[in-house]
Amino acid sequence: MKHQTTRWTWTLALLLAASPAVWAEAPLDTQPASTAMKRGADLLRSGKYDQAIKVLRGLGDDRLGEVGVAILLDQALAMRGRYDKALKAVAAAQGHGAEDPAWQRAMAEALGRVGRYEDALAHARRAHESAPTSAPAILTLGRLLEALGRPDEAQRVYETMQRVLADGAYKTLADQLVPLGQILDRYALLKGLKASEQANNIFNNYFQVAYQDVDESCWQAHVAAGQFTLGKHRLLTAESEFTAALKINPKLPVALAGLAELAFRDWQFERCIDLTDKALAINPVCAEALAVKAQCLLQWRKLDQALSAATQALQANPNDEQALSLAAAASVRLGRLDDAEQYAKRVRAVNPRSWILPATIAQWLSAGRQFDQAEDHFKNAVDLAPNAAEALTGLGLLYMQTGQEDLAREALKRAHEIDDFRADVVNYLNLLKRMQAFETLETPHFIIAVDGADDAVLLRQVADEAERIYAEVCKDFAHEPSQKTKIQIFPTHSQFSIRITGKGWIGTVGACTGRVIVMVAPSDARSQFGTYNWATVLRHEFTHTVTLSATKNRIPHWFTEACAVWQQPDRRNFDSVQALVAAVRDGRLMPIRQLDWGFIRPQRRGDRSLAYAQSELVMEFIIETKGFDAILAMLKAFRDGQRQEDVFRKILGVSESRFDKIFARWARNTIVGWGFDVTPSPKFEQVAAAAKAKPNDAAAQGAYARALLRRGKSAKAKTAAETALGLQADQDTALTVLAQIALGEDDYERAAMFGERLELATGGSAMAARILADAYLGAREYSAAIAALERLKQRRPLDPYSYQWLTLLYTQLGQVDQALPNLVEMHRRTMTEQQFARQIADAYRAAGQDDRALSYYRQVTHINPYEASAYEAMAAIHRNAGRYDQAVAAVRCLTLLQPASADAWAKLAMVRFVAARAAKDAEAMRQARQEAARSFELDADGPGGPILDRIDEALKALDQGKADRP
Repeated sequence: MKHQTTRWTWTLALLLAASPAVWAEAPLDTQPASTAMKRGADLLRSGKYDQAIKVLRGLGDDRLGEVGVAILLDQALAMRGRYDKALKAVAAAQGHGAEDPAWQRAMAEALGRVGRYEDALAHARRAHESAPTSAPAILTLGRLLEALGRPDEAQRVYETMQRVLADGAYKTLADQLVPLGQILDRYALLKGLKASEQANNIFNNYFQVAYQDVDESCWQAHVAAGQFTLGKHRLLTAESEFTAALKINPKLPVALAGLAELAFRDWQFERCIDLTDKALAINPVCAEALAVKAQCLLQWRKLDQALSAATQALQANPNDEQALSLAAAASVRLGRLDDAEQYAKRVRAVNPRSWILPATIAQWLSAGRQFDQAEDHFKNAVDLAPNAAEALTGLGLLYMQTGQEDLAREALKRAHEIDDFRADVVNYLNLLKRMQAFETLETPHFIIAVDGADDAVLLRQVADEAERIYAEVCKDFAHEPSQKTKIQIFPTHSQFSIRITGKGWIGTVGACTGRVIVMVAPSDARSQFGTYNWATVLRHEFTHTVTLSATKNRIPHWFTEACAVWQQPDRRNFDSVQALVAAVRDGRLMPIRQLDWGFIRPQRRGDRSLAYAQSELVMEFIIETKGFDAILAMLKAFRDGQRQEDVFRKILGVSESRFDKIFARWARNTIVGWGFDVTPSPKFEQVAAAAKAKPNDAAAQGAYARALLRRGKSAKAKTAAETALGLQADQDTALTVLAQIALGEDDYERAAMFGERLELATGGSAMAARILADAYLGAREYSAAIAALERLKQRRPLDPYSYQWLTLLYTQLGQVDQALPNLVEMHRRTMTEQQFARQIADAYRAAGQDDRALSYYRQVTHINPYEASAYEAMAAIHRNAGRYDQAVAAVRCLTLLQPASADAWAKLAMVRFVAARAAKDAEAMRQARQEAARSFELDADGPGGPILDRIDEALKALDQGKADRP
């Protein structure tokens, strides 16, 4: 529920009252009679509110009692947030305005701004009775009735717009056109009319006509159009309308709040807050700006600040429905349920039928994954306002999160019948229709669904793997989910993305909403992400399911990701290693309090990858220093609703800030132990200055040489390095620089010489081993290269460089036994490249180690489940070992991949035939015959015919054997 279009707002009503046309509603003696009054009106329209106030007050007490002057002063004061003074300004004209509909409406609006709705209603009724063809009067009365929970009466009031429409004069009056457009919108929403049947008429024939044909300076029409299109999910149009309004009057709080809403929806939180603060600098109690600010802070998880923003609005209007609802929602998220109930009581005291209250609470409970509670509130909202598309949509999206697709379809269909402008709802409904044709398989703990047309081969494999990992993951975290987990695999990445976000793109291949695990099929042809290890992703996502369930969805994002990455069978990949090295070296480790946002809203390229790597490292740190029981204790604490800062103090014994410092030191030592240098790189200017200041300092000259080399100045770097060696023959930085320069010049003999000296100078460093490996590889001295690579592997075990070259060199030398461990290590670094798994499998099979080979053929299918040859290899291994059921299952995958292949069906028939013959199983034999018949049907000249003959002979023999029995 991104934008509540029924929010009771007074801002636009007061803006319309400030337009010159409003004076036409007043008696002639209240119209502008002086240059000063006209100047005040001009200043007001251009956003110079303080000057307008000064000019209008300068007219004197007598003139301030006139309706026209009082209304202008009221509007100027209101635009600055001085609502009490604005009310007094209007009230001062009571003597002249008691019978004036313009004054009555102005009083209604002024009273409404401070939450005195019943008093406002009395004035609004008199205004409507006195001016039944005044669109602003109709709008004000209808909105007040809505605010007081009387939608049926409001609808009847809106229906009186027919008098205005019948007159026809409205077409030339901006102050009639704009509120008429708003009335039509409110009427359509209350009636539950389809949005697309009303929207173009309202936008084109009312708002646009107002500012294009009637009054080009009517920014009120632009603001109304912006709010309208924002509510209809036309965000680009809304932005252009708010921007157009601000070009005419740059001091419009409501237009700035509209742009802030757009920034919030785009997750531009800083821009949103900046825009709301600009609006609040003009009007410190602007309800629209404070509402957007509160929502932004709620999404940003700054709950105390969100509550503060909501309560700030209540200082001006203690009955503001949205502000009270947001305050209640923030209090619920903060666990202050008694406070939340007090805010809720205040809403219900004013509007017993408020659906915004439960819908707002539901929205933010759902954002916090508290789906059970959110569902109850959404249902309450729908009961109170069956035509509220926002509440229906929120309920439908919740059901998508919880995997209740039938309920989601029902709610979203009803929402779409009212608001057919939401693209995500249309996307979800189309996807749900496609999902009805999916093939499903239910196991003891899972319900798996795949697109049978493309991915039937995955159904049984995913089911088997899911059940295999279930006991392991649940045992580790001492918890089993109470419901079966749904696993849904979509054939294309766009469908996968829609399932998660309602939109056509999300930058991943797997996601978990709690009970539901969603993945895209690992297909090169159908996904831009291509193949990936679906079994690894499944284990990762199921860990989310378990840890979310174990904590009642209260686990911090970083912690569930830490658990999930820790559970993966692949080792930390080198990209993660490099990200951690850079973060530690540059002091960019994320504070634990901010680590969630590395996943949710990364600020720079690489932040999300760093967040994954750092989270896993944090978990390793906790396990190493506190034991795995601390992880389980943290899960229980989060389940009980404890906040992270309290969990860290009680279980880890430190504050979050103290944890950051201790962890940073540990991380530095750990990465140094991996063989990496984490010394911060000083700025070039500092290094150059130090070298100049200390010409006889070998370390300073060596550092200068390295800095020059990094800038691409090899010649100068060489000179500086040689200077350093002249001062100290074993200066390691200078030796490194000269070796790297030599490598760049393909002078491998010289590079090796410097590498050997570096090896002696450092007592054996990773850098020395790498330089020597590169030098000997370049010189094609492979024995020496292998020795250097083996040393590098020991000194920097997380760097894949040594494993890659050792695999290649040992293979070329025919030393398969030496190559294989390195190839295995390469595979474990990623587990996403099928060629590594295939080479390992083939090598083990060639060595007669079929069981090991089988494991890696299976891993081939985990990366590319459409690789037919892997299933054939597995089938052959199983068949040779007499495991016929497994052989049949493997060959069955061929027929799923190649349903029109006579050869595939023949292979399945033959394997099943062999198994049935060994078991003397006539039923299995007949099934084999059906498969052979299918092969023959596809190709009469193919292998199916001979197999059919053999099966028929075997069946006769089996039947004869039965007949011969006594």
